[in-house]
Amino acid sequence: MRRRGIAGLVFALVLASALSGCGKQEVLDGTETAAVLDDTVNMTLGEFNLMLRYQEAQMEAYYGAMFGSSNIYAQDITGAGETYGEAAKESLITQFEEMYVLEAEAPNYGAELTDEEKAAVTEAAEQFISSNTEKTLNALGVDQTSVERLLTLATIQEKMYDVLTADVDTEVSDEEAAQKRIAYVYMSTEGTETDEEGNTIELTDEEKEAMKAELQAVLDSVSDGTDLSAAVDAANENRDEDDQLTVSETTYGADSISPVEEVRAAADSLEDGETAPVIETESGYYGVQMISTFDEEATQTEKETILLERRSAMYEEKYSALKEQHTFTAVDSALDKLDFERAYTLETSAE
Repeated sequence: MRRRGIAGLVFALVLASALSGCGKQEVLDGTETAAVLDDTVNMTLGEFNLMLRYQEAQMEAYYGAMFGSSNIYAQDITGAGETYGEAAKESLITQFEEMYVLEAEAPNYGAELTDEEKAAVTEAAEQFISSNTEKTLNALGVDQTSVERLLTLATIQEKMYDVLTADVDTEVSDEEAAQKRIAYVYMSTEGTETDEEGNTIELTDEEKEAMKAELQAVLDSVSDGTDLSAAVDAANENRDEDDQLTVSETTYGADSISPVEEVRAAADSLEDGETAPVIETESGYYGVQMISTFDEEATQTEKETILLERRSAMYEEKYSALKEQHTFTAVDSALDKLDFERAYTLETSAE
């Protein structure tokens, strides 16, 4: 679960304040019930639609910038007629169930909004409403009350995450998180030339052996005061401009799955500054130098990752237990009214 404080949430919704749809004018009855918690607490269509369209606009911004795509939510992603938007609705129902369950349980954990948080929610909702056109608000089916409702749910979710993970073990040892840093150079043996039919021409055994010998020569030139990068730079002086070797750096630990296993196994036998003999893999050869058998910065980052994983696991376990105590039923007839004929986008100013 990604964590954000109320400030981050308010900021995100302020950016979303210019959500605007193009095309026909419409008015959505945002007060209609879209789901029910425990047969007593109603989720409105407006609050659900607001989050749905905000996520849609984020996707439009991402894919539009990457691929020039538009109306992503209307596209068939399965080949069986289900659009991205319909799949997004199903996922969002699960997210709202989580927020509603946590709100119901919040009084049992003392996770209620402070006066300051309530004021921040009201201010953010007012800013959202004032920044949008009547056309946009009508299409979303939202008003001050429904925007405040969504912000309140999200804020309680944040507070409950903190409460449910308060007793997580925060001690992560150096041994558990230890990361090594290596430099490596890779030479592919898969071939780069093609025949008349476009098939890759495999390298001969002689060509592969020559490649391996060249890489070993580079490794042999690494000595005190000379690192792998300097050795590769020297070797590149005798190589074509479009066939230069490249040195990369990476870190890894006991639980890492990259770089490839053969590289990690060879590197584990090295001390700082040492190189391993050429490492053979199915796709090519690696030359490796150990930079540090204990990289402090990478180890600290891994500690933070481990702690986040612990928190997430604890939260999921405790939330799952809470969820079992409640029912959350979607009203399909209401949700079916949310179609994807129009694309929603994020803009810097209102229409």
